[in-house]
Amino acid sequence: MWHDLASIDPHFAYKGERSRYIAFPLGGIGSGGLSISGSGRLIDWSIRNRPALQGYNGYSHFAIKAEKGDKLVDARVLNGPYDLNPSGAPGKRQMFDGFGHGANRQTMVGVPHFREVEFYGRFPTADLVFNDDRFPGLVRQTAMSPFIPHNDRDSSMPVAMFAFEIVNDTADELTYTLACTLGNYGSNSGTHRFSQENGISRLYLTSSDEDLPSTQRGSLTVATDAADVDHTDHHYRGQWFDDLAVYWKEFARPGHLPKRHYDQPRASRHMSLQPEHGTLGARFTVPAGSRKTVRFVISWNFPEGDIYWAYRNKPDGVIPDRPTPSWKNYYATQWVDSTDSATEALRRWDDLTAATLAFRDGLFDTTLPAEVIDAASSTLALLRTATCIRLENGELWGWEGQHTNDGSCEGSCTHVWNYQQALSHLFPAIERTLRETEFAYNQLPTGGLTFRQKLPLGSGFDIIGPCADGHFGAIIKTYRDWKMSGDTDWLRRYWPNVKRAMEYAWSPENPDRWDPGETGILSGRQHHTLDMELFGPNSWLGSMYVAALLATTEMAAVMGDEALAEKAGRLGAAGADYINSELFNGRWFIQKLDLSDKGVLTPFDVGRAAGVLADGFMETYWSEEFSELKYQMGEGCISDQILGQWHAEVAGIGGFLDAAKIRTALKSVHTNNFRPTLEDHFNPCRNYAYEDEAGLLIATYPEGIRQPMVAAPYAEEVWTGIEYMSASHLIMHGLVEEGIDIVRGVRHRHDGTRRNPWNDIECGSYYARSMSAWQLVNAFSGLSADFVSGVLAFSPKIAGDYSLFWSAGKGFGKLTRQNGQVTLTVLGGTLDVAEILIDGRVHRISERGPLKAGCTVEIGAVA
Repeated sequence: MWHDLASIDPHFAYKGERSRYIAFPLGGIGSGGLSISGSGRLIDWSIRNRPALQGYNGYSHFAIKAEKGDKLVDARVLNGPYDLNPSGAPGKRQMFDGFGHGANRQTMVGVPHFREVEFYGRFPTADLVFNDDRFPGLVRQTAMSPFIPHNDRDSSMPVAMFAFEIVNDTADELTYTLACTLGNYGSNSGTHRFSQENGISRLYLTSSDEDLPSTQRGSLTVATDAADVDHTDHHYRGQWFDDLAVYWKEFARPGHLPKRHYDQPRASRHMSLQPEHGTLGARFTVPAGSRKTVRFVISWNFPEGDIYWAYRNKPDGVIPDRPTPSWKNYYATQWVDSTDSATEALRRWDDLTAATLAFRDGLFDTTLPAEVIDAASSTLALLRTATCIRLENGELWGWEGQHTNDGSCEGSCTHVWNYQQALSHLFPAIERTLRETEFAYNQLPTGGLTFRQKLPLGSGFDIIGPCADGHFGAIIKTYRDWKMSGDTDWLRRYWPNVKRAMEYAWSPENPDRWDPGETGILSGRQHHTLDMELFGPNSWLGSMYVAALLATTEMAAVMGDEALAEKAGRLGAAGADYINSELFNGRWFIQKLDLSDKGVLTPFDVGRAAGVLADGFMETYWSEEFSELKYQMGEGCISDQILGQWHAEVAGIGGFLDAAKIRTALKSVHTNNFRPTLEDHFNPCRNYAYEDEAGLLIATYPEGIRQPMVAAPYAEEVWTGIEYMSASHLIMHGLVEEGIDIVRGVRHRHDGTRRNPWNDIECGSYYARSMSAWQLVNAFSGLSADFVSGVLAFSPKIAGDYSLFWSAGKGFGKLTRQNGQVTLTVLGGTLDVAEILIDGRVHRISERGPLKAGCTVEIGAVA
């Protein structure tokens, strides 16, 4: 019936059991949002400035009915079979919901629904086909929110857009009503207003409670541009199950929906804690054999968010009961209320959809392996969730991930967000705000960069000082963002901060003594993303230091600071030489440390808390029983062992370690750390992969290598963000099959039968580190962008003909080779470069000036 869906790679067609764990996020970047499940249910309503996973907005849903003449033929909720625990699922009230109380009522499982749903997921869109021989017609739903690289305003719209195509495959003309029932989330008593303007019908929902604090005030709107519209402003106000019971009796009968409206607030609280509901319906006639499309938008606007975690003393600390400050959402500065954004989405539907599909089709219609497209696209979904906040002036602030009802580990944690490469290539203006706020609000007077950012911005520093990987990552990413933007004035504005951050490495005010002797070799005490500290030289964090030094060399030269340029270059070369010669064991790079030397700890035993632990420093890091340092990597093979080299190559700094050793080390990571099955793997930590699943372990100790008795935390775990990073680095060095091995293992774990394909978990749902997956796209194309010099370069890792996706600067498009002839196409935004390089072959753009969407550059034959 729908040929475009039939031609989709089966990897992205989720049918039967593969749809069980689907939750496909909808919403804007930093706006929060909701998700649509594999059965078509509207779930995870995280629209009120905090996560709300595994929850519902009352019984919000879409439904359809068909009438022939004055008789009802059939009426069904646009849901598929129940896909939760039949003994009970999370809900609002103890005596009505939860385990032991049966299937969750808010899922509408007790209402007639469709027998089968086919789910086609290609972020940023989802297509659902509802099948049931009892219903007279076929229904296709397309759900999306605008996602347009380099257009961060439209991509931050707090809207979910739904198009329904109904095919009347019967022999008779039928009249259909397709309706959206929307819960007034969190409002026991709702003020609901229907309005029509310029062909758009809207039902606006807000609370009747006049005493709400500002952080609880807001609105939702459902709107349609259908010509004939029904509206039930309020559902019947009753108790028990009255509202749903009366609604369905009124819907599942021939004729129009009732125009029920209450002018007064509700007098009593709903005993099941359901919100008020309203319904907006589109009524239309479809001749036999014909089809019709109707469109709906759900939008929300809760301008202020409560910084409910502001006064707890650590990420998992108790939240004190005291008034807290707030933030204002960026989207609230762009759209007055939910009606404003819903109306704009409908008026601009065609343009927003076309630009979003240009990105989707540009990525999915490539010769990249399906697993790579899956990883790169699916992990972008977290930008639509409550993991991300966009503050009033457009700054991005992020959690690491999400717990069920609150954020997981606040503050745009630098050693987690370090890994993601999606924003810098797709929304670089947003990415730069992470640098800007980091330097403005996270930099200590000593120059050190704390790694968790407090809200409100400028309200203080996190209690744990700088972490080595996050600190040096900020310097590397400043270089990357400068090159990606070509904006040297931007670099000049933040250069004093960058310089102080680099000098902190050898500053006498650095209590961690990273490099007090100015050797280029990182040592001392080094906090990092495994939540503890390493001691002594190691390639993992040492390579981050070297990459930052080499980035500083070029930035300092451009800024006219020749002294720092010379010093950073000299130290960077010395550090690289040391890693090459002293930290390579012939198979991989290591930490050089005598685990029996307690004296390593002595300089740092000054009463400071031991990272996230409450124990004293010495008892935390020294085991009297084993006479050994704890929480170190030693000579193990770790997947992150040359993380700084990966960052340097991604940023355009280039290679500084011996190329043959890099390749050998990467092969060792694949050989030792990638397990095609984890059935016999011992893991005392968190179990993100297990049993017959494949995964890349954080660290291994092959035969003959001493394993610390108490190794670094999480060493036995599997993290998708590190898996994608490692896979992309393998591909960048020509080890393509090894890289795909790892990606294939990850995506098999997220195939819908085991986990949600659009939710990579680590310390919570929708975990930010997973967006390292975008580098897989760049790895295959060999993308390198330098907009300071005006050069966009590619070194594809696919032999023969190919079609590859790129996004850089202010545009995105495709690089295609067919019969040896290479062309570059701009699909969206603009591209302003002087030269395009393909495998080192230079193609000069004869007339400088931005290439706009639709432009194609004929590169010519490339050997």
